[in-house]
Amino acid sequence: MNFAELMNTPRPFTALAEWSACFLYILMLPKKQKGYKLAASYAGMFGLFMIFHLIAGTLPLYLWFPGMMAAIFMIYFCIYASCQVSAYDALYLCVRAFVLAEFAASLQWQLYVWWALSAQRENRLVSLGIMLITYLCIFSVYYYLEKEHISKEEGMEVERKELLGTASIGLGAFLMSNISFVMPNTPFSSATSSLFYVRTLVDFGGLIMLFAQQNRRKELRVRSENHAMNVVLQRQYDQYRMAIDNMELLRREFHDLKHYMIAIRAESDPQKREEYLLEMEKAILTQESLVNTGNQVLDVVLTTKSTYCTQNGISFTCMADGKLISFLHVKDICSIFGNALDNAIECVSQFEDPEKRVVTLSVSRKNNFILIQCENYSEIPLVMMDSKLPSTTKSNKLFHGYGLKSIQAAAQKYGGTMTVSSENNWFTLKVLIPACDKDYSR
Repeated sequence: MNFAELMNTPRPFTALAEWSACFLYILMLPKKQKGYKLAASYAGMFGLFMIFHLIAGTLPLYLWFPGMMAAIFMIYFCIYASCQVSAYDALYLCVRAFVLAEFAASLQWQLYVWWALSAQRENRLVSLGIMLITYLCIFSVYYYLEKEHISKEEGMEVERKELLGTASIGLGAFLMSNISFVMPNTPFSSATSSLFYVRTLVDFGGLIMLFAQQNRRKELRVRSENHAMNVVLQRQYDQYRMAIDNMELLRREFHDLKHYMIAIRAESDPQKREEYLLEMEKAILTQESLVNTGNQVLDVVLTTKSTYCTQNGISFTCMADGKLISFLHVKDICSIFGNALDNAIECVSQFEDPEKRVVTLSVSRKNNFILIQCENYSEIPLVMMDSKLPSTTKSNKLFHGYGLKSIQAAAQKYGGTMTVSSENNWFTLKVLIPACDKDYSR
């Protein structure tokens, strides 16, 4: 048994580890190819990794570091070329995949060397069996732990500081775990007997640090999301408070219509009379926008939206019994109806055709449930995310889409649900809340 040969992990095992780590992340991400093209791409990647490592194994030691950099680039290229991710996201995931591959390759070979030294013999079948079992366990567990951190719809949205932190952890773990192989006579090199243990331990430590960073990143993202939802909710509530004052002004303006009538009768100039009539028409249109549903809070919200629709050529139809939602808190009413109508109005505002600028709203009772339904014309395909919410069409997906999340949170507060659907160019949002006699509105 040649112990010197046992020092080096077989190149095909390393190639398989790197390809498996790369393949693992490709499974979690939205892919650019499908069907047989995707399968052919996977097979091509596996062959590429194998050929590269077989060639790298014949190169002199001074080319070891450039060779490992080339291996990292291959992982990056495979992820970026196969998946719909940004360059930053691909590099971020590439570092994580490389550290995972290093740990898996190190652990499986350490286990085999331990067996070989104990049995005082080598066996290729045993090494192959240990490798397959180790890889299967590591990559299966890792996939289960990592998939919850990756959203196929929203992307990673990795920032430069996060990427630098990840790269620093990966580079540190890689150098410390492999320095004994390249430079055995440094203060940081380990003795021959503990070399495998140190390498595996350092790689495992790097993996743990990357997981901690990922969890911290997720925590900050959730905190940012909650803050954004609170901002959306507060904005709707502030609009409600401002709308109360505006409604008083509308009522006073309508009260002044009688003065317009007197001025029109007394005016002999046709041009000025026409100006008075136009002002009177505007006042009447404004008054027609006033909504009376039996719920003061809902009246204010709907009147504000109705006025905007009237002024911007949007057909808004509302059939709502406001008394049915008297048990909802003021902020929840503002959140549900304000966000629903804002999204609908924003969608139809992009159309020039008046027949497409249509928004409808209804509030009714279905058995023991309150049904809130908002519909609008839409030509945008509905793409659902893992969270059962449609993907936002805005460029920065990380900081948009909180309107629907806010509606969903308000509905769940009362044991209800929110669903969205699209059929025949009509987008429908439904909120179903159990009817309740208790009043939460204050």
